[in-house]
Amino acid sequence: MKLSELLDSQLIFTELESLEKERFLREIISRISDVHSSIKESTVIDLILKREKLCSTGLDNFIAIPHAKIPGIDKTYISLCISNNGIDFGSIDGLKTKILILILNPEETGNHHLEILKSVSSLFTKKNVINQMLNIKNPEDIINFIKANE
Repeated sequence: MKLSELLDSQLIFTELESLEKERFLREIISRISDVHSSIKESTVIDLILKREKLCSTGLDNFIAIPHAKIPGIDKTYISLCISNNGIDFGSIDGLKTKILILILNPEETGNHHLEILKSVSSLFTKKNVINQMLNIKNPEDIINFIKANE
């Protein structure tokens, strides 16, 4: 399972403002539901925020991977978001999150989301990948960069 094959350039958002974590998540989910009308904004917000209350999805190396299983969708949606100033996501290394990968899976996908998480975490353990990606502004260029580094 390759991240580059799952990304949709319409769901890649760069140069985002640094907001408080919940406001940032709400803004991203609103943008996703604007692009894909099958995404029910209020449902996704509730499920993502519940997941974050259980345990922060902020990892190290400026990465966060909020994710949830969403009723009523029939495919996986992944949004990649870049905020060069960062968001306090409660990351394990204490650094602000600059790259956020939001994963929305259908309820009936079994452990499909674990394969995606594995793909994301293996790509973003490389600091040079993170540093280079922070400088890419075009969504198609981001997808091509990820494809070249998977």
